[in-house]
Amino acid sequence: MPFRRLMSRLLSGLFCLILLVASMAVTPAVARNASLLIDATDGRVLQSRDANALWYPASLTKMMTAFMVFQAIEAGKVDWQTKLKVSANAAGQSPTKFGLKAGQTVTVEQALKAMLVVSGNDAAVALAEALGGSEAAFAQMMTATARSIGMERSVFRNASGLPDDGQVTTARDMAVLAMRIISHFPQHYHLFNLRSVTIAGRTQGTVNGILSSYPGADGMKTGFTCGSGYNLVASAERDGRRLIGVVLGGRNRGERAALMTQLLNAGFANKGSGSQSLKDLAIQVSAAEQGPPPVALNGGDCSVASREEGGTITSAARLSGWGVVFGAFPKRNQAEALVEKMRKDLAGTIGKSRPAIIEKTWEGVSRYSALLVGLEQADAGKACKKVWAEKGYCLALSPAVLTNPNAEWR
Repeated sequence: MPFRRLMSRLLSGLFCLILLVASMAVTPAVARNASLLIDATDGRVLQSRDANALWYPASLTKMMTAFMVFQAIEAGKVDWQTKLKVSANAAGQSPTKFGLKAGQTVTVEQALKAMLVVSGNDAAVALAEALGGSEAAFAQMMTATARSIGMERSVFRNASGLPDDGQVTTARDMAVLAMRIISHFPQHYHLFNLRSVTIAGRTQGTVNGILSSYPGADGMKTGFTCGSGYNLVASAERDGRRLIGVVLGGRNRGERAALMTQLLNAGFANKGSGSQSLKDLAIQVSAAEQGPPPVALNGGDCSVASREEGGTITSAARLSGWGVVFGAFPKRNQAEALVEKMRKDLAGTIGKSRPAIIEKTWEGVSRYSALLVGLEQADAGKACKKVWAEKGYCLALSPAVLTNPNAEWR
């Protein structure tokens, strides 16, 4: 082979290799997860993993929005009964949302509860516009306030946590925020432990399953986008000792809960105090923590997770509104098949609903209840009337009965 052709091919190959290496250098790292566990009393660090790494906060952002509301109430700028008019912009936010309508009037208290319990993006923007004039201006206020309380790396671009490449936080910063809320606004902390919220006759339940699954857990917030993965800040108290845990980037809801359970269990089992403070942690950003936020879920993984977030409910803690149950079955696929059939049969009879398959084990035997939930009371009645007319089984469940773990339908 002539020397020039050989050199040309070598140089071409070298150039391609350089391009490949360069592209790898700017691609966000494959996500692991970040976590942090602290003692809420003194902020001592009990466990830490990549706690300073930048991460997309998703709906953990709403903790910061809530903190801003608490400050505004304390300053006398608004009170719990201050009325907010929901703008078209707020009502038009992408899910998750409560379902506020443009022009609807809600109180600060109602909007705050809808934001924290249901993770309503519409409620978050309504609050932001009321306090900041615009969501963009409010986000600038959020970032300034975050920096003033020691959240060193967080930047906010919106009030809800909907995807924005510039909106970032760290596990450490979220622990700082959680600790500040608990210590400075203890009178409002119970809002993070509410199990349902009712506005204009419509009731929806909490999206935070850790409140019912972990003994002693009494608050904080979940978050999810494909970029962030499954995030969670949780606080729990046992024997007078309070811990705060942060998990960022779980691959699914189950992994998120498992990681948090492991963190809290280890913390409560260890009676000692950490040797490092949150302040110390802030100045120890490693080289690995310097890069951009990883994208937690890509491609198929993200599609599956998105369907899970908006698809069939499998946790009793996430049931809300009125519900109708069509029976209980020994196999999950039997319940799934019936729910799908009922959704199609009732499509012209009822409004928006969510399918739910809830497992209950009795004396070692599992049965799966098939439900549609998130209904208005009138729609629940209409659904059962139609099913009864066709000689089927249907039982309408009020929000109180639907969320009661001891109810007969369970």
